[in-house]
Amino acid sequence: MEVDICAVPDWDGFDKLIRFLINEYAIDIVREIDGPDARRWILRAQGKVFELRHDDGYGNYFVAPSAESERIVTAIGQDLEKRLKDV
Repeated sequence: MEVDICAVPDWDGFDKLIRFLINEYAIDIVREIDGPDARRWILRAQGKVFELRHDDGYGNYFVAPSAESERIVTAIGQDLEKRLKDV
């Protein structure tokens, strides 16, 4: 499952999303994988592992690698949608 974050598509937005997740969802950063044009951070919230990814050609998006992590990714996506609806 993937959730696009269209309102925050750029590289700097990735860092803002990480700060938001730390502040609002008390995430743990499990692993950081940064390249010249893409990022993939593996995160944990509420005991579930998910990813925040950035691709220069695509933007920022969440990935739920398992059915167990879909609930937290969906909740975060809905929260961001409400907060960013006027952006």
